[in-house]
Amino acid sequence: MPTLLRILRYVLVYRSTLILGYICLFAALAFQLVLPLVLAEAIDRGIGEGDRTFLWQMALVYLGVSVLQGIFTFARVYLLQIVAERAGYKIRDDLYTHLQRLPFSFYDTTSTGQLMSRATDDINNVRGMLMFGLRTIPLLAGTLIVVAVILYRENWQLATLSMITFPPLLWLTYRFGVSMRPLFANVQNQFGAMTAQLQENVAGTRVVRAFAQERQEIDRFQTELDLLFRRNVIASRRWSFSFSLIILLSSLGTVAVIWVGGLLVIEGAITVGVLVAFSRYLVIAAEPVRWLGFLVNRIARAIASGNRIFEILDQPPTIADRPGAVALDPATVRGEVRFEGVTYRYPSSTDNAIHDISFTVRPGQTVALVGPTGSGKSTVAQLLPRFRDVDAGVVSIDGHDIRDLTLASLRREVSTVSQETFVFGLPIRDNIAFGRPDATLEEIVEAAKSAGAHSFISRFPEGYDTITGERGVSLSGGQRQRVAIARALLTRPHVLILDDATASVDSRTEATIQEALARLREGRATIVIAQRLDSVRDADEILVMEDGRITQRGTHDELLAVDGFYRRLYTLQSQQRGGMDAPSPRVRPVVGGAARPVPAASLGGASD
Repeated sequence: MPTLLRILRYVLVYRSTLILGYICLFAALAFQLVLPLVLAEAIDRGIGEGDRTFLWQMALVYLGVSVLQGIFTFARVYLLQIVAERAGYKIRDDLYTHLQRLPFSFYDTTSTGQLMSRATDDINNVRGMLMFGLRTIPLLAGTLIVVAVILYRENWQLATLSMITFPPLLWLTYRFGVSMRPLFANVQNQFGAMTAQLQENVAGTRVVRAFAQERQEIDRFQTELDLLFRRNVIASRRWSFSFSLIILLSSLGTVAVIWVGGLLVIEGAITVGVLVAFSRYLVIAAEPVRWLGFLVNRIARAIASGNRIFEILDQPPTIADRPGAVALDPATVRGEVRFEGVTYRYPSSTDNAIHDISFTVRPGQTVALVGPTGSGKSTVAQLLPRFRDVDAGVVSIDGHDIRDLTLASLRREVSTVSQETFVFGLPIRDNIAFGRPDATLEEIVEAAKSAGAHSFISRFPEGYDTITGERGVSLSGGQRQRVAIARALLTRPHVLILDDATASVDSRTEATIQEALARLREGRATIVIAQRLDSVRDADEILVMEDGRITQRGTHDELLAVDGFYRRLYTLQSQQRGGMDAPSPRVRPVVGGAARPVPAASLGGASD
């Protein structure tokens, strides 16, 4: 019931349309209930007494009432459908908007397929219930009440006999709904699992085919599909049995009326017209009662789906604007970034991803983060735009704790170019202008030129209007990177994060991208995360991270002068390139070298 009431709150937003729809519904019901009385008069007086004129008049009245019923039926179906569609639209919009506000930690543990299932099939189930239930429940209640009054006025004994099956029908329908809810919940959960499997297979189709694993993936999908089929069959079997039982019970009342009413006609207690009207009223009353099976089916599905939808909507957006958050003014932002004693732990982990990280990046400076995989470099990059919030310490821009700034203004001033560049299935011009939809074509072209992307874009027949395909599939890795750099350039950020932006491209492409990145870094506070040390040798400061801590810091030359991770990695990479410019790892550190020592408190311990 709480879930159902919560769904109905979305309907009440459109109460004026809903009220008008119900006015039309009850008007159509009134005209429908008049028809048996007209039919009874036509039979008893027109046919029974041979009054042809009256019979003709009743035929015209019957036609007129039927036309009015049809007009109001159309109006109520249309209006109530509009309400259901608007409610479904609002639920879907709320869900999508909420998903945009949830932190990265939510997506770390949630399947994309499950989210897609909730945003599509679950919302369609709620919408379908509203479309059917908004008209069925009031129609059922109104029909039963009015028909009962009319029947008892005609003949109370026959009315009691005809209505005796309704209480057990209602009880059976309620029990049916209770038993169906967990079955439909199982169906929806499995539908989400099947959708997740489908989404994963489609996204990874190149890997599947590269390793000739089509048969294995088909079998995995069929396993999920078979389980979904079995759960649907179990739910359908239960629903079919209960619905058939409802139809049988509703028919028993009609059988009793025909038998007992026929005897009363033979005895002269009632007329044939009254019996016909009685039977017609029972048909009218039985129709919405038979709909109860469908209605309970829809409600059970909608409650199961609603629980899954509200499970997402009830997830708190842990990263949001604080009360009184201030916006950074682009005209006054300098872009000085400071990390002070920053610690962060992933929700699913028991160990800190980074611990007691402190450094400063001033406008125009570049600070590089290097270290082995899993040392916490990318975690640092995610804390600055508040994709995640620190557990301890402070991250600030121009002296402002970033948690005291509005998210919109913070992320407008912090731009990220990562290794896994995402390109939307939109024209190239829209991808570049994604952060500034109001940008002119001239500004877009200028950004593309600065990023070294204009030349290859111009070679496309459609130029900047070229559709890149899903996830930019029609572009090479280097082309996608340059589009991403142009996108970052166009937003004119004061702080730039380059997270392994050239890790997945060849050396020639890397050289082109590095030229674009050099232009992008001009005048900005830049944090560079890299595996290839050649790309960070000109950084103003290089921070070596191991086990979530800074274990070395200095310039390229300073770090090569002392033994440590940086020199060992640089030597290894130089040997792989066949270079001879790296010092041997056996060379003893230069006494009194310029490398700045790291405080003992910052050196990583074995526990990390």
